[in-house]
Amino acid sequence: MRFLRLFLLAGDTRSEAWIKTLLQDKLPAQNYGRLLLVPGSQAPIAVQSRGKTICTCFNVTDVAIQDALSLTKGTAEQCLSALQDTLKCGTNCGSCAPEIKRMVLAHNSKT
Repeated sequence: MRFLRLFLLAGDTRSEAWIKTLLQDKLPAQNYGRLLLVPGSQAPIAVQSRGKTICTCFNVTDVAIQDALSLTKGTAEQCLSALQDTLKCGTNCGSCAPEIKRMVLAHNSKT
């Protein structure tokens, strides 16, 4: 498989968001071919969004947290501990801890 390792945008840089997803998620790029050169904010082939970054220290997104929470049961404290053990989010600088706790509480209120 071929993966995108780096890119340089000049002129119309609206494609930065979806190309960045290819890089960060290490998604195969061979299907794009010359379409990688097409300007625009929409990917020429659907790229699944990684979601909003919640923990910048460990590059953890809301999608990753929701996925992990869907596999987690227990009290809010147990769910938070499981997230910290598996994803490491909220274990370094702590600036994301309030958002993670909010997500855990929202998850537990649904279950």
